Amino acid sequence: MKKTIIISTLALAAALNSCIPSLHPLYSEDKLAFREEVLGEWKNDKETWAFSRGEGKYYELAFSDEDERAEFKVHLVRLGSHYFFDFYNTENRCSNDDGLAIAPLLATHSFAKVEFDKNDMKIYFFDIEWLEKLFEQRKIRIKHEIMEEDIIVLTAPTADLQEFVRKYAEEEQAFMSPEHLRR
Repeated sequence: MKKTIIISTLALAAALNSCIPSLHPLYSEDKLAFREEVLGEWKNDKETWAFSRGEGKYYELAFSDEDERAEFKVHLVRLGSHYFFDFYNTENRCSNDDGLAIAPLLATHSFAKVEFDKNDMKIYFFDIEWLEKLFEQRKIRIKHEIMEEDIIVLTAPTADLQEFVRKYAEEEQAFMSPEHLRR
């Protein structure tokens, strides 16, 4: 079971190859939104994204592709005129009954700009290479750590994350090509 969780998490990370992990969420109570048109099943050639209503002001996402499945809590955040998803993996991170107890997985958030209407959704993940260049050129100062294997983890508080995302929301090169989903 734990092996399946790890494989599912890695599969989504590969599918969402431009997710930048953050220790803190992008959402705050005053920026949360809930739009009914997000609910339901969305697909592209390889993946299915099924959004259902969570118990609070969030969505539950069941992501699947040909091989794997993963579940997430997803908060919709409105910053200015743009919407963003905040993805949070809901799987157990540490267990005393297997090897995960000695190397627990850290729960993190990742964000993406989203545009949607009744039958069409585009999800734009940040371009990691773009972010790395900004850090190298010292053009941004958002708090972060560079982990093993040069993985960038944002450590900034929510308010700083919101300011950062709002600032670059219109900059095309900040994002990868969108995941294009249809009903």
